[in-house]
Amino acid sequence: MFSHTPIGVTVSPDAAQSRRPPPASATSRTLGLTGLCLGTALIIMEANVINVAIPVIRADLHASLAGGLWAIDAYTLVFAALLLSAGRLGDRIGARRGYLTGLGLFAVASIACTVAPNTGLLVLGRACQGLGAALLAPAPLTLITRIFTVPAERTRAVSAWVSVGGIGFVIGPFIGGLLVDTLGWRSIFLLNVPVAAATGWLVARYVAEVPPQRVSFDIRGQALAIVGLAAMVWALVESSVAGWFDPAVLTALVGGTATLVVFVAAQHSWARDGRQVLLPPAIIAARPVLAGLLGGATYNFTLYGMLIVYTFNFQQLRGYSALQTGSAFLPLTVAATLASAFLGARFITAFGPRTGLATGMTLSAIGLAPLTIASAPYPLIAAGFCVFSIGMGLSAPSQTLAVMTFAPDRHQNMGSSALNTARQTGGAIGVALLGAVVATDPDRGTLAAIAIAIGMCLIAAATALRLIPREIARPGTSRCSELEPLHDGQT
Repeated sequence: MFSHTPIGVTVSPDAAQSRRPPPASATSRTLGLTGLCLGTALIIMEANVINVAIPVIRADLHASLAGGLWAIDAYTLVFAALLLSAGRLGDRIGARRGYLTGLGLFAVASIACTVAPNTGLLVLGRACQGLGAALLAPAPLTLITRIFTVPAERTRAVSAWVSVGGIGFVIGPFIGGLLVDTLGWRSIFLLNVPVAAATGWLVARYVAEVPPQRVSFDIRGQALAIVGLAAMVWALVESSVAGWFDPAVLTALVGGTATLVVFVAAQHSWARDGRQVLLPPAIIAARPVLAGLLGGATYNFTLYGMLIVYTFNFQQLRGYSALQTGSAFLPLTVAATLASAFLGARFITAFGPRTGLATGMTLSAIGLAPLTIASAPYPLIAAGFCVFSIGMGLSAPSQTLAVMTFAPDRHQNMGSSALNTARQTGGAIGVALLGAVVATDPDRGTLAAIAIAIGMCLIAAATALRLIPREIARPGTSRCSELEPLHDGQT
């Protein structure tokens, strides 16, 4: 069975030649990486580009408050629920083919969202976008490790890929606000089509295919994951209308949680029986990987949740237009761009993923502190955005390197899918929970929602310090930057 070369591992020239095509030129590798980065930025941006348009969409389509939240979360929910199976499908048909298939579906679904005549069809189109994103998302990290075989180059490429994806997310509100106030909300989805076409051309032209593998699917595990996550998100979204103590909301919340517990237990049981599972227990048995997964979930929970909270704050409490709301998030974008370009990779290379994740999450918690005050002056909010973004710029690549460094070799591809799943699951729950908390009362809800986000960041920081080793060095070295995967969770 084919397995791509893990981060930090070297192979003999003969072995490398038998497993890889001849190396591409530097220009081809750069263009290929550009295509992979653009696709990732596109699907990540789609998670929040619609946020600032929700008041306009609700008015145009006569949607309820819950309908507006579903227009945001249908995308992220399907994205999260299907990522693990989509990763297996990518293994089966080839990572590049999976990427291009997902990109094409995403583009077609974007056209459907553009012409949607009512909320139900818009939510359905968003769900189909999420399916396309799930097919696309697992492939880039696998393809990058094939394109860049030198560990230092690979680390820089992974950092660039993660950073561009993060920038795509935080720039979403500004692009969304600009399009809503100039061309209307439907242009948000129409813009995806030419970008997807250019991205597809770059990947098809400059990225080589990865040989497919014989893999099977865990249909029962996938069904449990879908039911559990969908029930939880439904309960959180509907609580914005029905209240937290509504019997249907409580039943769905308890039932969804119980189903996810059954899912995890079943994965362990089936794996012991030698069956194919969605989430191999060896992945989460590696304690540093577990810390990276929690960091990934917290990253999107906090980022997605904070953006929906302050979209409500800017538009309902401060009376901002869509463009003004998008512009108000620009400090977040600028700080994230600078942190990604000049700080993230250098910091992690010098200090390793343990310090990077702990420091990043702590800084994000500090940046969120002034955001707990719903009526705080905007300059204070902007300063909080900047500190928060610097923290995110450190924690994002740290999560990726922690997972890909410590995941067992035989599960490296699934480690990538598990990290993406953790991130998108965190985002879906963040939008649903924090959005529900703030939707009915933006003033008092802001304090409660941001306090929850701060608590999550501090838990993730403490977990990183506890579970990720201080140094990971090959024999004869002492630099924590020379990362090497350890097998079966050993530290």
